[in-house]
Amino acid sequence: MKVGIIHKDVATVTGLVGGGDVFLIYLLRALKEKGHTVTLLTTKPTRWDVIERDLGWVFKPDEEGRSCPLPSIEVAGLYRQFFPPIPVMWLKNKCDLTFDSYGHNLFWNNDIIYMHTPLTQGELDAKYQRNLFTKTYYKVYLEIAKRLKKRLKTKILTNSEYSRSIISATMGLDSKVVYPPIDVTLYRELLARDTEKKNWVVTISRFMREKRLELIPEIALHAKNAVFHIIGTAPSQDASNLIIETIRRRSQELGISDRIKLHINQPSQEKMDILAASKVYLHTRKNEYFGMAIAEAMGGGLAPIVPGEGGQREIVPSEDFTYKDPEEAAQKVEYWLDHWSKESALSFSKAAKKFSYERFRAEIDGVLLESNISKIRS
Repeated sequence: MKVGIIHKDVATVTGLVGGGDVFLIYLLRALKEKGHTVTLLTTKPTRWDVIERDLGWVFKPDEEGRSCPLPSIEVAGLYRQFFPPIPVMWLKNKCDLTFDSYGHNLFWNNDIIYMHTPLTQGELDAKYQRNLFTKTYYKVYLEIAKRLKKRLKTKILTNSEYSRSIISATMGLDSKVVYPPIDVTLYRELLARDTEKKNWVVTISRFMREKRLELIPEIALHAKNAVFHIIGTAPSQDASNLIIETIRRRSQELGISDRIKLHINQPSQEKMDILAASKVYLHTRKNEYFGMAIAEAMGGGLAPIVPGEGGQREIVPSEDFTYKDPEEAAQKVEYWLDHWSKESALSFSKAAKKFSYERFRAEIDGVLLESNISKIRS
């Protein structure tokens, strides 16, 4: 089958940056392993050499092109969904199925779309209920979208039941949950390493405001036996530097800078080495749509501690691994530093298997078959 994929661009620093880009790379692998011919449209060229160095493998598309989106004009915003660029129209004519793997262009009416970060009603209100202009702008958009939804044939996929509930509430559309793929085999190998475990807590994230990494010094203040390692990329120089400086300044103010270690834009191998020596994985973002790093860390045998709101609740074994505030997070961090064992590590790794790449490949194959049959019948 000829499959066309539309993605924004694959952000790479020393390796893959975001969960959406990791999803694309594993989607390419799944399609190529199943023998499909793949054409990929992105806004910028992809650094396949960086990806191969990061993962140790790469599955390139058979053909690449640029999607040439409409100019990034703020007032155009939502309305760009109504006007597929010419390369996208070309892709739809060329391929048996088209797959929007970035998920921001529902009304381009591709065969499949994977929505990673659907906006909640609160986020939409904050953005489009500010004044008369934004209210009118959004009202007109909703009227057009309402008419187009009646003709929409796109199969909507998403990354969690949490995201599915948002899509239903804000768009009035149903979607199918296909959890992102985790290389469970790769992370399970950490359990076999002869690495001394330390009272280390690791967080993997982009240095961006929504990730709430500034919470870590507050947690560290109460978890006095822990050393916190923050492994992250800095995709936006000004915004990322502000977060980094905030963490450093607050750590110094609290007198705990010796227990907060920052690893910025470091190679993947350093991340794996730190995970292998750590006992706990700490997540700080509330209302995360999924949280691939959580599942990866669990695959490596780390105890996950996450906020009690969002899609990350679907990853952890139970509510016992969630927290409401820094004090509760610190209590649970210290508990698992004291109670971590090889037996618990195996149980965490086993729980992560439901997010395996093999499961993902089988589910995607089923979606493609179902979509192709539906298209032929119509």
